[in-house]
Amino acid sequence: MIQQDKKGQTSIVLINHNSLILEENMSFIDAHLHVFRKYSEEYPRPIHAGLAEADREVLADDLIKEMEKAGVDKAILVPLGPEDHYVAEVQREHPGKFAAVGIFDATANDQEENLDSRIAQSRIQGIRVGFVDQRENPGEDPRTFEMFPLFKAMAERKLRVWFYAEPPQVKFFDKVLKELPDLVVVFNHCGFMVSLDNLAIDEHNRPHFSVKLPPETLDLLELVAVNPNTYVHFSGQYAFTHDPYPHNDMKPIAQRLLKIFGPNRMLWASDFPWITEQPGYQEQLALVDYLLPDLSPENRAKICGGNAEELFVF
Repeated sequence: MIQQDKKGQTSIVLINHNSLILEENMSFIDAHLHVFRKYSEEYPRPIHAGLAEADREVLADDLIKEMEKAGVDKAILVPLGPEDHYVAEVQREHPGKFAAVGIFDATANDQEENLDSRIAQSRIQGIRVGFVDQRENPGEDPRTFEMFPLFKAMAERKLRVWFYAEPPQVKFFDKVLKELPDLVVVFNHCGFMVSLDNLAIDEHNRPHFSVKLPPETLDLLELVAVNPNTYVHFSGQYAFTHDPYPHNDMKPIAQRLLKIFGPNRMLWASDFPWITEQPGYQEQLALVDYLLPDLSPENRAKICGGNAEELFVF
């Protein structure tokens, strides 16, 4: 948790994770992060200036060290692109510790075949998607949307949708969810709906978006959250805040997310490695206590791992 002394100085008191383990022996689970190797023919991946240059690598061993220090037991790996090579390797090397969500592969000629291949080879349990239909006039019938066949195939395979998109696409997705009520979706990074055109790299080499707080899109998120199989990541605060850690301006947003989704549909995530240096992995976990200070131990344990444990097989 975060404490302030009489002079207003902030200090971190790390959460005693043992006190949050319930009778069901829930694990602490990091529900969204990235690991990757240097770019090569063996490990192809996107190259992102300032974030994931060709020669940068963030290995599973680096992650595991941070997890152990923070008392985090398991994690959900998300590659930088549709190439699953490294996350598949990490899962094989650490059975029972990791699950994986892949990235939508726009180059695949047959999306169903692509899903089946990646499920078999990389054990993916979800796909991250950033749009529903990019045409100028897609119409009103969700069954005609560009991505509907993929979403239908994912629902049939019980794959989770990792969704991170702009407001118009979220409105389309709401129609899809009405048509496919069993489709499970996790809205990434506190449900913010941002444009990559607004993406910058801050002084700590982290992604950052210039957005108004609280975002006007919270009302839209609340409308979509009426669909029962919708979840939200409690993550990414560093990318939207205007305040230094512990991000006081994110507190009303955290409270609104709790009201919208309840503790049964929120998943804590670190967004490692972007937070490794600032504020730090353990500090990212401590945000649960700071931004949601009134949680019961049971509800805190759900957000910090129990909900992810129900959605994924490790």
